[in-house]
Amino acid sequence: MKLDSTIAAVVTGGASGLGLATVKALRSKGVKVAIFDLNAEVGEKAATETGAIFCQCDVLSDESVDQAFAHAREVNGQERILVCCAGGGNAIPTARRDKKTGEIKMFPTDQFEWVLRLNTVGTFRCITRAAAGMMEADPVDGERGVIVNTASAAATEGQMGQAAYSAAKAGIVGMTLTIARDLSREAIRVNTIQPG
Repeated sequence: MKLDSTIAAVVTGGASGLGLATVKALRSKGVKVAIFDLNAEVGEKAATETGAIFCQCDVLSDESVDQAFAHAREVNGQERILVCCAGGGNAIPTARRDKKTGEIKMFPTDQFEWVLRLNTVGTFRCITRAAAGMMEADPVDGERGVIVNTASAAATEGQMGQAAYSAAKAGIVGMTLTIARDLSREAIRVNTIQPG
């Protein structure tokens, strides 16, 4: 797929970090980019600086993701590229002893689940929407689209306090090959990068 102004892309978590770097790289080739991010102030600024559009999006919400994709497609057309960079985590040991009181504290399960929902489920939620849209499009140069997921070296080499983050990123790695196989007959490529 040639990157130019005929191609539309969505970058989740595109207002900062790796996501913003991806937006800039795609825009440098003329690609029409929609930045999906939760932080409206940072997202609008990134869109203004790069010439992209901003769609406020909470990847934890079906409704928010659906609205963001609808807006992006209304402005830029059907995306041929999805880059999933939205995510994050917290550094909390599995169990720890408070240095002052000696009290033993456990990793709160609700926070563990939140990290999984944000990273793994949020990525999957965006993939399903993009894949369904790409399947409706005619192939360009033999392919309908490209999906790139962002995992982390923590998926296999997590550090202390990264149990939730490591599990979430390993989930992204684990689901990518299956999703790639699911979508290969539809001429949609799916890959994962593991920075770190």
